[in-house]
Amino acid sequence: MALEDDSTKEDRKALEEFLADSGCLDRLSKWTRGFNAFDVLGIARAEIRHSNVLAWLMDPAENHGLDDGVIRGFVDYAARGIGGDGVFDDLLMDCDGFSIRREWHCIDILAVNYDAGYVLCIENKIFSGEHDDQLARYCGEVEKAYPAYRRRFIFLTPDARDASKASDAEDWLAMGYGDVLGIIGQAVEAHGPAPAQAQFISEYMDAVRRDILGDEELERICMKIYKKHKRALDLIINCKNDLIPRINEHCKEWARRKAKADEIVFDEGDCGKRITRFRTKLMSLILPDGDGPNSSWKTCCNYFYEIKVQDGDDGPEIRCQLCFDSCGLDGKRMEIYDRISRSIPCLETWSNGKNWWHIHWIWPDAGKSFQLVPADFDEEWLNKQLDDMLGRLKEFERGLSEEKWVKDLLAGKDAAERA
Repeated sequence: MALEDDSTKEDRKALEEFLADSGCLDRLSKWTRGFNAFDVLGIARAEIRHSNVLAWLMDPAENHGLDDGVIRGFVDYAARGIGGDGVFDDLLMDCDGFSIRREWHCIDILAVNYDAGYVLCIENKIFSGEHDDQLARYCGEVEKAYPAYRRRFIFLTPDARDASKASDAEDWLAMGYGDVLGIIGQAVEAHGPAPAQAQFISEYMDAVRRDILGDEELERICMKIYKKHKRALDLIINCKNDLIPRINEHCKEWARRKAKADEIVFDEGDCGKRITRFRTKLMSLILPDGDGPNSSWKTCCNYFYEIKVQDGDDGPEIRCQLCFDSCGLDGKRMEIYDRISRSIPCLETWSNGKNWWHIHWIWPDAGKSFQLVPADFDEEWLNKQLDDMLGRLKEFERGLSEEKWVKDLLAGKDAAERA
């Protein structure tokens, strides 16, 4: 007991010293007090949103005030990096006529100059890696659609890393977000956009520096504060982390009740420390189990709805996602997955070189990656959020069930069972 008392006294003293020295946090004010639209909207770490902003900046016909400055920078970067035949044509090309497309054949950004016979393909990987033969497949799609065009391919990552496969690295030029900031900065300096657009672009560049590239000055100040008040800050962090198991246990208890009410299919053995997994009868009819436990989860099914809990910048946060695993998916079931995936936005993709995992958005609202859980949350509040999530899930499945291919699929199953 004496040891516990001594430890508690030391903890209290550490917290008091930290509070007395709270002025040390003033050095962080330039990062914490400034308004940033990307932080407010919760999209600073959303890969899809970054592709949307880049596509907007690259389009010379858009109202950003940069004209063709950004697309010109990307074209020049590709020309210098790839070289070879056509490099002078690329560098001398008029960039006013570019058409920018998003998610054409699942490609993040496709920039086409029809007059010049030029196409630029950009695959944006910030928080995930490429999966399957994704890059080779994209090359094939572009070559098939634009056989006579000069074709350029850029693999965009935070640190300009090469594609994981050597064969892909030969076709795809590595580019980093530092290069992107350089291009945008030059375009802003050259064209001087209007104040509203300039503010938006500046906030985007700040978000990239902080959340993708990492701000060295910020990291240095934080490390100095942490070393000085390590014990107090560790206490605060541990207190925050204790919320995660509580939230996860509440989610599992909610799932048990819903399974008992026959609204979902739930097996606690499928869950993780921060993930509550469940299925639904309808989705399991559409995408049936395989012949054996072949998935990466060691289950017969290749999908799960997941309630994911994680540490956010402002505290614990949750979301519901629909996760698919390629391991064990045969041709027919892979075709079914492809059809399902067209009905719902994809948030993340992961790959280990052999298999991929696709994570699709279910809840909260589109554009908001996670729902913040207040530190003083109670069971009633969390149940309301989870019920809202289940309502959104059922709405998605109702829409899916009305699609002709699903009706035909389920009608075929009924006929087979009656035969």
